[in-house]
Amino acid sequence: MAHFKYLALDVSGKEKKGTLQASDAALATANLREQGLFVAQLTEIASGGMNKEFDLSKYRSVSTTQMVFFFKQLSFMLRAGLPVIQALQLSKSQVAKGRLRYVIGEMISDIENGSPMSKAMAKHHEVFPLLAINLMAAGENTGSLDAVAERLAEHLEKKAALRAQTINAMIYPSVVMVAAIGVVIFLVVKIIPPFAKFLSGKGKKLPASTQFLIDASDFALKYGLYFVALFIIFVIGIIVFYKTPLGRLKLDSFLLKIPVLGKLLSHGAMAELTWSLSMMLRSGLTAYESLKICGKVISNRLISTKLFQASEQILNGRDIASSLNHPAAIPELVTQMTAVGEKTGTLDMVLQEVGIFYEHLLQVGVKRMSAMVEPAMILFIGGIVGFVYYAFFQAMFSLVSKGGG
Repeated sequence: MAHFKYLALDVSGKEKKGTLQASDAALATANLREQGLFVAQLTEIASGGMNKEFDLSKYRSVSTTQMVFFFKQLSFMLRAGLPVIQALQLSKSQVAKGRLRYVIGEMISDIENGSPMSKAMAKHHEVFPLLAINLMAAGENTGSLDAVAERLAEHLEKKAALRAQTINAMIYPSVVMVAAIGVVIFLVVKIIPPFAKFLSGKGKKLPASTQFLIDASDFALKYGLYFVALFIIFVIGIIVFYKTPLGRLKLDSFLLKIPVLGKLLSHGAMAELTWSLSMMLRSGLTAYESLKICGKVISNRLISTKLFQASEQILNGRDIASSLNHPAAIPELVTQMTAVGEKTGTLDMVLQEVGIFYEHLLQVGVKRMSAMVEPAMILFIGGIVGFVYYAFFQAMFSLVSKGGG
């Protein structure tokens, strides 16, 4: 796409100046004429020229809030009867300067040149989720773009709400954990060494608790940095291993087996899976296509691998429920309810209800874990500080009693 600077006259004879994008000068002139402008001067702005504004905002990521607003607005305008191009032009005027505005402009140009909306979106796959691109393609085939856009907005909103709730629930425990580490470091570096030096100058045997505290502090000061370095190397090793296909499969499988965290991860994945499947089946996608897309959307590699395998089994004539049968990755409730939905012909509605159920389980689980972690961390900090005070006072009482004797 080329950029042009124009000078034009409107129907009343007033001058209008501005810039626009078009594939060539002829199309730029035609676009201006459609707006009721008569072109007096049209100049192409060189890509490396000083006239072209270098806007870093078009390279920034698009927030979920912006994406939800875009699809909601698009759904409303399409439902009101506006053509796709006009709806996108209005959406562009409502979007603040940034990457989404730039992408919408590119999509308008592609659609004007004959591309369907889904293909125009696919050119910007780093902005639009794979799920959105495929659903819009299905909406084009069934003539229900407005309904698909509305479902996408609801899906992205739910997903963002779950993520925000999980993050908010973990903020306080994380702050408490950081505070605990800070307290331990402060005690080891600033409090215990001077106290140990004072006690050692007395030349008397210390109580066992005090001696243990001093020895632990000395050990931490001497070898603490080595343990920190080993921990960093371990974390880097885990990250590198996770980047490999086998490593990601092994670690994701392990995460699902962790007692509390594994349940939360599974509930979140099942909520997203059932929501996505319900939305895609309702929008006209086949079970094979839906499972393939879900396999790319779900982040846990064990679950996504099973979804890919299930899609291949469907091609061999198996039903969805039996194809999804894998207790380690897919809970039995999901397969059982899927079987019920297939038998009754209401699979999309059943999956939506299952998604609501797992959303509720995730919310309850997050609150419960937060309620467990908070007092545990407070007890941990209180225990450390209490032990330090106990050791200090025991040593002081010991010195006083021996001195008095």
